[in-house]
Amino acid sequence: MANDDLDRVVPLDQLDDFRVAEGDPDVRGWEVVASDGRKIGEVDQLLVDTAAMKVRYLDVDLEDELIAETREASERHVLIPIGYARLDEGSDRVIVDNLASSDLAGLPEYTHGPITRDFESDLRTRFDRGHVPGAAETGAGRDRDFYAHDLYDENRFYGARRPDRDRDEAHMTRAEEELDIEKRRMEAGEVDLHKRVEKEHVSRPVTKSHEEAIVERRPITREGMRADTNLENEDIRIPLMEEEVVVEKHVVPKEELVVKKRRVEETENVEADLRRERVDIERKGDARVRDERRDDRI
Repeated sequence: MANDDLDRVVPLDQLDDFRVAEGDPDVRGWEVVASDGRKIGEVDQLLVDTAAMKVRYLDVDLEDELIAETREASERHVLIPIGYARLDEGSDRVIVDNLASSDLAGLPEYTHGPITRDFESDLRTRFDRGHVPGAAETGAGRDRDFYAHDLYDENRFYGARRPDRDRDEAHMTRAEEELDIEKRRMEAGEVDLHKRVEKEHVSRPVTKSHEEAIVERRPITREGMRADTNLENEDIRIPLMEEEVVVEKHVVPKEELVVKKRRVEETENVEADLRRERVDIERKGDARVRDERRDDRI
């Protein structure tokens, strides 16, 4: 790999003889906003193709909270091809309509080292799904084929603010919001089981028995019994028994409680107001316009 190739795409602040073209804004320091409306960072540098004198990439310094979501680091930069973004000049912002904040983890890190062809090829595959690395990226064919893609067309970035330059076409991106619905588990409540002792007054019928003394008086009919009779004191003792009710209590297990969880799915309607851009075509004079819809996607 020739040293000229390594020094071809470099940050603008390293080039004493290069500066932002007159009439174009210097977007360094501008916020970069993803398709989901989230700020993903700020433009740190413009990377310039010194051979073609064109901006090829935006060096984006990512937000700290985005870095924390993907890795443990204090700083991380990524490159975004210039044609993949657009200006929001009224708000000093750069919009990336086809890149969500969740896609940043898949982009290779830019460490401010030399821009190699392998790095550019890997980066391009993240933005151009139809790109297949091949021989066209080496030698003279690299200029004609690699940078000829819309990804590297800086006119797509600066857009209609260059009406007087030699161009056969101008680009305007129409965007609209879409819903990104995610689910997360959160605690909705809890179930506590408390066991307590309570008293219940009960009444049960119990049959018990007791002995009674029955005294029978019988006449004396035998002569011998009369002869043996004397007048004297005499006691007869007969114990009388009865049943006594004895109440005792004992603990008997009655049932076991098992607490389980089960997943229940239910459908909930999510409502939101989505914004979309509409493009009104204004014809002036005898201008003829044919409105065509193409499905060419980056």
